[in-house]
Amino acid sequence: MLYDDARIRIDYFAQSRLARVLVMTFDPLLYLSDRPHFGQDFLRKLSVDVIAVRKKEEDFYQSLSRESFLAAVQPVLHRYGRVVAYGSSLGAYAALYFCREIECEVVASSPRVSAHPHYGAKVWQRKAEFLHQPFGTTVQPRCRAVVIFDPKDPLDRSYIEGEVLPQFPQAIVMRVPYSGHPSNHFLAEIGFIAPYVRAVVAGADRPPLDRRQRVRSSTYFQVLATLCAQRRKLRWADALIERSLALNPKSVLSNRTLGQIRLQQQRWPEAVGVLETTLALSPDDALSRSMLNQARERLAAPVAERAPPSRRRRSLRAIAGWLRAWLGRR
Repeated sequence: MLYDDARIRIDYFAQSRLARVLVMTFDPLLYLSDRPHFGQDFLRKLSVDVIAVRKKEEDFYQSLSRESFLAAVQPVLHRYGRVVAYGSSLGAYAALYFCREIECEVVASSPRVSAHPHYGAKVWQRKAEFLHQPFGTTVQPRCRAVVIFDPKDPLDRSYIEGEVLPQFPQAIVMRVPYSGHPSNHFLAEIGFIAPYVRAVVAGADRPPLDRRQRVRSSTYFQVLATLCAQRRKLRWADALIERSLALNPKSVLSNRTLGQIRLQQQRWPEAVGVLETTLALSPDDALSRSMLNQARERLAAPVAERAPPSRRRRSLRAIAGWLRAWLGRR
């Protein structure tokens, strides 16, 4: 163990024989130190040593300063001819933040830090104070970064193009449309991310991304279904989510998306069944629990109360509300 306090633990796993490559991993959101570290099974198959940076509670790594991290890992870095950092989502953010001043290669898939005061989400901002220095352009990083993300995801596009890439102007940027967040799920389903990271670790030629393989990805169809549902294209959404589930019937995200579509279609009994299936797959999924309660409430309501107002009634209400607001200003 290289570092241990109330919130953060940094473990060092050295193989019995001398490894020439060190991989540093950073766990993603809600991925705490009581479970295997990020990429553990994958990295065990490679001839590498590992430094795993773990969270004991979800504080977005804010309790760990860059100075404390460097003091913990610097004593072992000189043993290796090659150092690679790897993370997804929050872990990708942490890999870029903590390894900026290290001579290494960083593979950052969909970097995001939801506690960020400008680019984050209110629900997480309320739970964790943002203490890290924001990414800027005044200090040039020593690391060589590979940044992978979905430019169709508005949160990722805003943060990565607004703050991350200006800090890493020399980064190799892989924009993967409709891969969702994090892009690793999509890239794993099409068989890309594991060979790519292996090539980075080995210092070998990296495989090209063949987006024609997207038809193998359950995530790809789920992302498209979600976008169609947001635009009220429910027939398209229905067809796309069925394709997603045909590829991976146990996908929590795809089942939850189907539940959302059934809610939009006002098919309350089916929504209840789908969301119960989702919670059987992931009992702690708070969003699915909330959606299930909503579906049950609508199902239990008298028939006359289940359907929303007609479009004409909604339009008349909107006009009346506008008139009231307009008259109130006079």
